[in-house]
This record gives sequence, C-alpha cells and structure tokens, in this order.
Amino acid sequence: MTEKKPASYAGVHPLDLPYALDREYDYGIPDAYADQIRPGSFVSVPFGQGDRQRLALVTRVSDSPAFAAGGGEGGGAGAEADKKPRTVKLISGVCPGNIALDPEMMRVADYLRTHTLCTCGEAVRAMIPSSALTRLSSVIEAVPGSAAPADAASSAIYALAVARGGASEELLKRKFGRDGEKALKKMIASGILMRSLRFREARRRTCAVFSLALPPDRICGILGGEPVDCGGRKLKVTSPGQRAALSALLGAGRPMLEDELRSIPGVTPLNLDSLGHRGLVSRRTEEVDRDLLLLESRSYASSEYSGDIALSEEQSEAFGILRELAFSGSPKAALMEGVTGSGKTCVMLRLIDEVLASGRGVIVLLPEISLTPQSLSIFCSRYGERVAVMHSGLSAGERSDAWFRVKNGGADLVVGTRSAVFAPLAKPGLIVIDEEQEHTYKSDSDPRYHARDVARVRCAESGALMLLASATPSLESRKNAEDGRYTLVRLTHRYGRSVLPKVTVADMRLEPATGNVTPIGSVLAARLKETFARGEQSVLFLNRRGYNNYFSCASCGEALRCPNCSVSLTFHTEKGSYTRGYLACHWCGLRMKVPEKCPSCGSQSLLRMGYGTQRVEEELGRLLPGARILRMDTDSTSGKDAYDSMLGAFRRHEADVLLGTQMVTKGHDFPDVTLVGVLLADASLYYDDYRASERTFALLTQVIGRAGRRDRPGEAVIQTNNPSHEIIALAGAQDYEGMYSREIRLRKALVFPPFCDIALLTVVSRDERQALTAASELHARIRELKDTPDYRELPMVMYGPFEAPVYRVDGKYRMRIIIKCRLSRALRRMFAGLLAEFAHTDEKSPSLSVDFNPTSL
Repeated sequence: MTEKKPASYAGVHPLDLPYALDREYDYGIPDAYADQIRPGSFVSVPFGQGDRQRLALVTRVSDSPAFAAGGGEGGGAGAEADKKPRTVKLISGVCPGNIALDPEMMRVADYLRTHTLCTCGEAVRAMIPSSALTRLSSVIEAVPGSAAPADAASSAIYALAVARGGASEELLKRKFGRDGEKALKKMIASGILMRSLRFREARRRTCAVFSLALPPDRICGILGGEPVDCGGRKLKVTSPGQRAALSALLGAGRPMLEDELRSIPGVTPLNLDSLGHRGLVSRRTEEVDRDLLLLESRSYASSEYSGDIALSEEQSEAFGILRELAFSGSPKAALMEGVTGSGKTCVMLRLIDEVLASGRGVIVLLPEISLTPQSLSIFCSRYGERVAVMHSGLSAGERSDAWFRVKNGGADLVVGTRSAVFAPLAKPGLIVIDEEQEHTYKSDSDPRYHARDVARVRCAESGALMLLASATPSLESRKNAEDGRYTLVRLTHRYGRSVLPKVTVADMRLEPATGNVTPIGSVLAARLKETFARGEQSVLFLNRRGYNNYFSCASCGEALRCPNCSVSLTFHTEKGSYTRGYLACHWCGLRMKVPEKCPSCGSQSLLRMGYGTQRVEEELGRLLPGARILRMDTDSTSGKDAYDSMLGAFRRHEADVLLGTQMVTKGHDFPDVTLVGVLLADASLYYDDYRASERTFALLTQVIGRAGRRDRPGEAVIQTNNPSHEIIALAGAQDYEGMYSREIRLRKALVFPPFCDIALLTVVSRDERQALTAASELHARIRELKDTPDYRELPMVMYGPFEAPVYRVDGKYRMRIIIKCRLSRALRRMFAGLLAEFAHTDEKSPSLSVDFNPTSL
C-alpha cells in the first residue's frame, strides 16, 4: 500500500542527540496531527535506521521540507541530503499542549543553543523539569472519523484501542504478537490509528488537614482559661503546644495542614492528637499538590511583610524610578545598589505589588537554596498561593507540580534559584536577581548560561524590567550602569534606626606569641563571650569545611592525596566525635579510612594540618560552655529540609552561635545577631583568579552586614594574617566605591572582563597522553582558523594549552586553552565548529567543552 504524501512538514530537533548530530531534521505531519503541531510542540519521531522513537521539539512548520527534494530525515544541511532520495518519515505522536513552549521560550531555547553552544536537548532539559518529560508514555488511539478494518486481527486491535480510549503500544504488541505488530503499523500508515503521547498520572500526596471543631468565640474562651469537658471531667488547655496550635488555627481563620502546624515551635503530633481527642479540632485527609504543600508549611512563618510597607524618603525615590521603568512599555534594566540592611527587600515588594496588580508575572531569583526558606516565608505571608518555588533542592515531583502550576496560570510569582529564570510565566513583567554578583547564577554544566543573560533575553521578548540588586554589584553590572545600559538606583543608608556595624581587624600573626594556637583569636574570643553573656547571637564564617585541611607526613612531607584527583584529602570527624573520622575528597566524593602509615615512605608520623568548620565547632564548645552551636555547611545540610530547620531554629533563638561556610553570609536577616566573626579572611585573596579581590570584598561586606540589623549596635571581627591589605581595609569600611575604582583600573590595564570576553576551552580524557595530544591538536587548529579570511580580523589572544588548576578530577585529566576575545556571531560559529570537529561518540575519546566568561579560571 502506498503511503499518502504529507500536506505539511515540520523541522524538529530530537532530544538527547550528541552535539555533532544536533540539528534540525524534517518530518512529515500526518493529517491527524495537522491542527496540533506548531513550533514549540513536543512530538515523538522515528529516528535512525532502527526507527527508534525519540522525543523532539518542533522548531518549524511549513508546506514543504527544507532540504532538496527527497533528501530524507536530516535535511539538506546534513549528510543525509547527499544520499539517494527517500521518503520523508512521519511524526508518530504529539505531546499534550500544556507542555509546549510558547514563542518567548522558543526564543530562549534558541538563545541557549547559539550563545552557550549546547544541544537542543540540553536547552530543553534546563527549561522543563525532567520528570515532566519522563512521565510521557505512548498510546495508540483511533483517528477521529475512521472505521474499523475488515480483517479480524486489525479489527481486534482497533476495537481494543477504541474501548480503552487509547491503548499502550506495548500492551497491543504483547497481546497480538508479531502479526498484530504488522497490522498496527499498517493501520497507522493508513491513517486509521495514530500514536499520541500522554502523561502518566503522578502519584498525589495526601496530608492531614486540621480545622477548629468549635466556634471561634468558644476557642477564645478556652484560650482564656475556660475548662473543656473531657469524658465527664472539666480540664483546662494548659499545654503550650496545644495552645499554640489552637491560636494558629484561630488566627489563620482556615484549615491548616499538619506539616504547617508542626512547623510552629512547640507543636507536636501528640498535641494535635490530644486536641482531637478533646473535640477541639477535627482532622481529615486530603490530596494536595506537592508544591502547594511546601508553601503551606511556610506561610505561617513570617508576618513582618504581610501588611502595608512604609518606605523611607530614599526608598520612595528608588521605588518611583523603578516603577516608571517597569511600566515604560519597553524592556529596561536597572541596578539597585544598597548597603546591607538598607531595605532593598521593601522596595522590591512594593514594586512586585504594582507589577502583579497590572496582571503580569514576576520572577525573583536568589543565589543560594539556603536563602529560599526565609524568602518564601516573606513572599508566602504576603502573596499566599500565588507563589511557586523552584530550585534543585526540591523533589522531582515538587519541581514538576510547580512548573505545571505556573504553566497553567495557577501562580504568577516564582521564587527560586538560577533555574527559576525559565519559569513558564505567560506575561513576565519583572525579573529580580538578588545578590546579582554571586557566581552561583552561572551554570557550570551544559548549558553554561548565566541567569542574568537569560533574564535579559526574556525581558527583551516581553518588554519587562530586569532588576539587579546587591550591596556589592559585580564589576560588569556596575560598568553597564556607568555606561548607561542599566539605570543605577542607590540606597546609601540603613533602614530604620540600625547602623552599620563597627569593624575590628584582628592580626592573627600576634596570636602565637601569646600562646594561642586555636583558630579563634583572643579578640574574637572575648567578643564571643561578651555576646553570649548578653543573651545575643553571633555568626561565624569560615569558607572551609571538615576538621583538618589535610594529613601531612612528618618524615617525607607528602600530603595524603586523593587517588582519583590532584588534591589532598580532607579529614572529617564522625558525628558525636572529634577524634574518630575519615578522609574525604571534596572533588569526586571519595571517602576512605585514615591510613596508619604514610603511603609514600611508610612512616607512622602523620600530622593533621589546618582547620575547618568541624574543628572550629569543637573550639567553640570549649570557649563557650553551655552555648548552643549550629554548624551549617554541606556536610550538615544534606537533608531535604536541613536549610529550613537550621535557619528557622537560629532565627527563633534556639541557638547562640551559627557557624558556617558561604551559605551563612548572604541575605539572611537575624534580628538578634550583634556579632559577626570572619576566620581566614584573606584566604580567598590568593586564589589564582582575576576576580579574587572583588569576591573577597563582596564576601566580607556581606557577612559583616549580618550584624546589628535592628536597634542594637553590631560589631564584626575580621581575623587575618594580612591586616594591611587594601581589600581588607575597604571591606571593613564598607567602601564599595573604593574597591570598584581600584579593580576597574586593573581590569582595564590588564584587559580582563568587562573590557573583553573570555572563552575557556577544556579538553578532558581518562588517558593523560590523549588529553595532551588533543589539547595540542586543538591549539594548532585554532591557530589555523585564525589565519583564515573569516576570522583573521577578529581580535583574539590565545593562552595555553596548560593544565587546569586541578589537573585530574575523578580519574580524568583536564587541559585548558584560554582565549581573550570579543564574542561575536562569527566567533561563536568558529567555536561551534570546533565542538563539532572534536566531538566523539565513545567515552574513551577526549571530550571538549567551551565556556564563555566562566566564573573562575
């Protein structure tokens, strides 16, 4: 039987193809799908010689294929066009419309492909939760208006597909065997049956919901001391947990989830059971969306921002400027630079109010997952279920639920980390990037995008405002403001009556002479004791986890190194012990026992050197007997809700000292913190990176700003071995202008961003010789291309090849080439060609990656 020629064609990008094969392929559109397929739709297509079904994104719909007549799948641009003519394959299934990309997100996907040199599949999977795509399953259903075939086998298949409203293809093949498979293919080709993709129903979560069983006035009386009749006895509700639960239900004026009630300090499951037994509350079980459950558990946490927000004169002026930009009708960008504690959040909330009231959506990006719980409590108390949260710490189901709720219009305010910039809002009017200088906004895996660049594209497409906010803006953003690309808005004073903390620089070089060899110097130790005695809280920052940095042999001087990586192993203690522990690699995750002797020379004289957060935690226990200490680092926050529980406990003053790595430095607002201590403040100054000074200044400024954010004065103690360093002094004075002036002159003189772009090319191989050879070949190829007419006039300076700072990671050797340039369409085309040339399908061959303007070198 001759197959009918399709009336229309689609250009599609199959997902999960390697870079060398990632291009548009032409497929015919069956008549049954003609009204369902458009650019942005997801379809199933038979791909390759075996016709393996692949999920693909439709990028073009037209009346004719893009390649010369008869070319076949792949189009004229690919190798298939040069082969003999053959019939165009047909699209075999269409995804539901609620997963399709709209024109704005198609533009974002195209931007990711062309500007980060990723594959279409990598772009799509960055934009859509993977669980949303893996829930798709193929079913066979009857084409509307078709009739059952005459032969028995085909008729039975058709009848089953109709009876079930669509039957699984695997089921039909198992039930009817090989003959049935042939009949199935024939009916699909004839337009009697068709494939479609459907979502498998996700398992919904159930949760206990509590509500008051008595009228509110009766509950008020009980809370006021009236007794309750319980089994013939008159009993009063005296338990603090029970009273807290009743007060919460009364104040909320609505039913509350069990998780929501249990998040209230003092409320336990036993309290809720007792209230139910006394007939004060009723309990029922309901199905809930997982992301809404996440919001409900935090909506009670903060009421500080739930009402009207009074702005200072300076804040009102900033708000007026930003409001005018947001409603200008054209895409705009602004940089709000404000000292720590200046009330940037208040200005943002007022602006968000206005944008949401106009019917447009808002995305708020945060640099760390640890900031999300605090921000969620702010936004949930103000906006309720209009909020959706998106970040990598959520389960696959929670991410999928949130994505679909935003896509279907159930939420118009999205709060999250870097990936939330892809939230499928229909009409974004504002994208806020808080702490915009943070390196976490740049992805270090494909697609290697910066959230700021994606936000700029989305704002350009929708005529929205991109608002960058920080106390220490990146040099690139501040330079854009100076050049007029961004509107600069400044907040120079702290909000209310709080003042910037006093800063003391402690010279740690003097400590050994006094007999102190602990990580905590005498100045900081004295301040910690004073703060604890006053009943106030302290925050200590050390950007180094573990107990000791490394083990060193006293005989041969060798450090214990990771067998898979070019780094030393870090000693971590076991829970509940500061003596027993293990060695860990922070690059590949390897864990191993501490050897009894040196692997190099056999000596048993192994010394533990340096210190990390675990060692400082031990010292704090000795220094402050009775103090409650919270350690917050990657090791202690591995649990799903660890960030939330730890930060919530510290905010409720259930701990006296919060010790942690970078996650404690940014954006947190702890009312009772009056002391901040920084250990090894100068360590990051000596990184082999042109951003080292800028990052050290930003980190110190941010952590200093955690102290004295209310009426009580704060103090910061910076421990350093280089107290005279200019960056230390500038950070202590909170002098961003001085730092910016110093660094921008250096960048211009040495030609570093923002005065150029940097392309980092990395060759990776498990075979060291192959890595070296491939890097040399890549270097020679680039020199060859530079001499061609297409690239001869483009400014380009190449360095390398040389070893990466960490040469071997997880058994793979890494060689690098760094190119200073001005990125253009032509240069990106050159780099794309190099990726295609050096692409290999087998894992044993060297691989090449390209990263534009990486966060570190």
